[in-house]
Amino acid sequence: MCINKRRLGFVALIIFALSFSSCSEKQDTMVLSRDFQDEIWGRFDYLEAAYNVVKAPMTADVVMDIEVSDVYPNIYPYHGAESEMFVIVLSINAPDGSSRAREYKFRLRDGEGNFKSEKVDGYYHFELPLINEMSFNEKGEYHFKVENKYAKDPLYGIKSLNINCLQINN
Repeated sequence: MCINKRRLGFVALIIFALSFSSCSEKQDTMVLSRDFQDEIWGRFDYLEAAYNVVKAPMTADVVMDIEVSDVYPNIYPYHGAESEMFVIVLSINAPDGSSRAREYKFRLRDGEGNFKSEKVDGYYHFELPLINEMSFNEKGEYHFKVENKYAKDPLYGIKSLNINCLQINN
């Protein structure tokens, strides 16, 4: 009789663990990640990604992390005074068909042309806010599309770009 109770308890524990793990899917934070070959981002090289929301509603801060080198934004010296990175999020399309679009401008250098970040391993790292407290009201795929709006094609000195959704609540 004792053996059957132990087996029953063991089986119940396994069933509980399996049901708990299947109900608690973890939400990814990474929306998109791109390393740029030769540190060049072409004007019409759109970045696109699908972000799957597994539990809704969810609120998150959408943040862009970028790394740039000393040649940012252009390898030609007469372009050195241009210190803004122009990025437009062309669209964030929700599963219900709604969308939003916005243009963002970030100044990565101060008025004297110095980067507003410390150089680490040859690159300057910036964490830039895109959308604070964005509501993801439905489960499913949200489609993100990012366009480089630097007027002089291409944008030089960009090593990587990542967009993350940092969950505020569950």
